[in-house]
Amino acid sequence: MLRILGFAALLQTAALPAAVPPAASPFAPWLAAPAGAAPGADSTRDNRLARLENGYDALLLRVHLIRAAQRSVSILTFIWTNDECGRLLICELIEAARRGVKVRILADHMISDQDPATVAFLATAHPNLEVKHYRPALSRLKPTRWQNFVAAVTSFRGLNQRMHNKVMLVDEAVFITGGRNIENAYYDHSVGLNFRDRDVVAVGPVVRDAVASFEAFWAYRHAVPSRELADVAAVIAAGQFRRYPNRADYDFGPQFTDLGREADDAALIAARFAAPLQPVRKVTFVADDPGKGTGFFSSTARITAELRSVLEKAESSIVMQTPYLVLSRPARKLLRELHAARPGLAVRISTNSFASTDNLFAYSANYRLRSEYVEDLHLRIFESRPLPENLLVHFPRQPAMAALAARTARPGRPAPAPFLCLHAKSLVVDGRLAFVGSYNLDPRSENLNTEVGLLVEDEAFARGLQAEIEADMAPGNSWVIARRALPLGLETVNGLVSDLFSLSPIELWPVQNTSSFELRPGGAAVPPDHPKFHEHYRDVGAFPGTEGLLSTKEIVTRLYKAVGSPLTPIL
Repeated sequence: MLRILGFAALLQTAALPAAVPPAASPFAPWLAAPAGAAPGADSTRDNRLARLENGYDALLLRVHLIRAAQRSVSILTFIWTNDECGRLLICELIEAARRGVKVRILADHMISDQDPATVAFLATAHPNLEVKHYRPALSRLKPTRWQNFVAAVTSFRGLNQRMHNKVMLVDEAVFITGGRNIENAYYDHSVGLNFRDRDVVAVGPVVRDAVASFEAFWAYRHAVPSRELADVAAVIAAGQFRRYPNRADYDFGPQFTDLGREADDAALIAARFAAPLQPVRKVTFVADDPGKGTGFFSSTARITAELRSVLEKAESSIVMQTPYLVLSRPARKLLRELHAARPGLAVRISTNSFASTDNLFAYSANYRLRSEYVEDLHLRIFESRPLPENLLVHFPRQPAMAALAARTARPGRPAPAPFLCLHAKSLVVDGRLAFVGSYNLDPRSENLNTEVGLLVEDEAFARGLQAEIEADMAPGNSWVIARRALPLGLETVNGLVSDLFSLSPIELWPVQNTSSFELRPGGAAVPPDHPKFHEHYRDVGAFPGTEGLLSTKEIVTRLYKAVGSPLTPIL
């Protein structure tokens, strides 16, 4: 549900002038001619795309497009959080609804906050604003622990199967998809963890397919309107919820003054977003059906089948970026088969390190499996640093957020520096096929969560995306995972013992053949299988970036590694 607790504005039904006059928006040529106006045409051709690598820019474009909307704004999101960015976007959407724009939001129920009073306000705020919730437990916004238990017993898959899609459609003519949810951390506005993420903005016939997918989710039997949730309905009937009559009540503070001005600056929007839109040879919108498929672990997941087909086409190179690297047995089998068929195939993966991850449980599964990844599957794994050398490239607001963190820290408890956590989900095959979307390399994306993205067949787009990922893999931005230099052939014995213990649900062997490495001063960047790798790189241990020996975070990770194997399929 929506984690938004302090909104404002509306309850007035009179139409308001658009914040951005239609002709003033650089996106006007597309907004004036919706992609759906030419049914029957090949939706994969004649499209233009641009990547959104910067969180601030991703928020700026969203605000501009909401202000420029004339007919509709439709949003699918996994998370909508009660923070400054979440309230800013709700404010903009409500103002759009007041001027006659049809606004529809479908948010996943499980991860977002559950406040019946807030949702009662949203449900009654304006006829043009509709909110639905994906798979709410027992038709309640805020189920009790007992009700959640009952929901799990009666439908364990129903409770676990979530909507992980991220889509924003404006006037059925422009859309954004990728990895970003709606929360400060996705838009460079957090005083702690901030996500290094990636979206794509698209215009052209492919938008029609995104519209069709949205409509399927909107009509899905488990997409429940706010008014039909028992606890929300009770609050509405009692009338005991706050209304917010002024924009200032949103309480998102002064930090969006520049962004609000820039969102109305046509020249800036044109240079930063419209001009980078480039034609691509072919682009396909790929998405799961609502519900993902039949069975607890779906065997009919569309996006998983599409991505498997893409990987099977690889001849020389696969470059991937994922927050979580938890490969299922079928995924490991596929990579093993690819390597056997093409021994020269290089598979490089950029993912989170122990120090940067936002999910220790998922990282522990990665840690448990990574010796197999490196030694058996021949993967080259690069784990991102929380404060990489290219920090200000992707997080230019970091100094400002660090200053804010210092001002708001508790006395005597200095605030840690805001840092980056990788959240981008992307793939490049042979420098010519690319994917950007919401799909993680983990069993949940493979089998349980619905996912969405764009599959692009265009060398220029693929090369640009690969360059971005490779920059994140650079020695100053990531640690590399490689075999330890164990003496006297002990790596063979250690590997055998480790493999034996790994057959048990509880893994007791503490030593792995692999570790994290960083480039030595004056060393040359060489691949882990280079004969002089250990001359150029130094071992920095299993958990670089920890605050000390056996930190609480490390202990928890090792514990999860030991006992978490049975839960890997639903991570």
